[in-house]
Amino acid sequence: MKTLRLVLLALLLTGWAWAQEGTFKIGAAVLPQNTWLLNQDDSDAGPELDYEVTWGFAGGLTLGYNFTDYLGVGLDVLYSSQGQKYKGTVSGVNWTAQTRLNYLKLPLLLRFNSDPNSPVQFSFFVGPQLNLLLSYTDKFEASSSGVTSTVETSGTTVTSTFVTGGVTMTDKENLTASAYKKTSLGAAVGLGVGFKLTDELLLTLHFRGDYAFGDAENKDAKVDHTAHGGGQDPYWEVKPKYDVSTGGAPAGYKRPTTSAITGGLMLGITYNLPVR
Repeated sequence: MKTLRLVLLALLLTGWAWAQEGTFKIGAAVLPQNTWLLNQDDSDAGPELDYEVTWGFAGGLTLGYNFTDYLGVGLDVLYSSQGQKYKGTVSGVNWTAQTRLNYLKLPLLLRFNSDPNSPVQFSFFVGPQLNLLLSYTDKFEASSSGVTSTVETSGTTVTSTFVTGGVTMTDKENLTASAYKKTSLGAAVGLGVGFKLTDELLLTLHFRGDYAFGDAENKDAKVDHTAHGGGQDPYWEVKPKYDVSTGGAPAGYKRPTTSAITGGLMLGITYNLPVR
């Protein structure tokens, strides 16, 4: 219900803006972006776990309304593919992993710009953002002594695959809930420049970043072993990220918050429609 109220509020504000005198803006944007999932335990792990530079992509529609020549509001609808790559060495075993998160992002923005009649215009935007998780994968791979192991989590399914001596063995278990939170709130900010192509068309280039408040991980998710005669294990507490040597965390371990961050260069095209 909270998510629905936020979406309805954004739509009401957009509708109210349309009814006013000013300039309505509609456009499209693409955003190659650098993405991070930052966790204090992962950062402190040393050679057992190293972050790798991770790239993603975002794109979608941009809507806006300027009340004056210099001030307006905007609502973007963006698909964002992001996450984090990892690598490490534990007890002589090398491993790699990647988390991929796909979000629908709805930032509600306050926008500022310089003289709209100038051929080059500077602009800035900032505002809250609603993040809706569409899908995710969490994949780990390791190889040692002729044995290759892969563990992939997607939705509420954990698939483990072992390959040895030309023989492949696969096992599946379920999660009690998604390993990552389905909704979160954050903030988005951008600073850039616009190039006036015609009276109606504007080409824009912004450095854009966003930050999700709270924990991207769902610490309540558990691996359900009941199909194999077992119980339930907390998904995150049994793996301080991919501990292949000890098989899990020490008693009483509590994994810290994981923060989702993105930043990149946003290229857009905007059509300006005066409303009188």
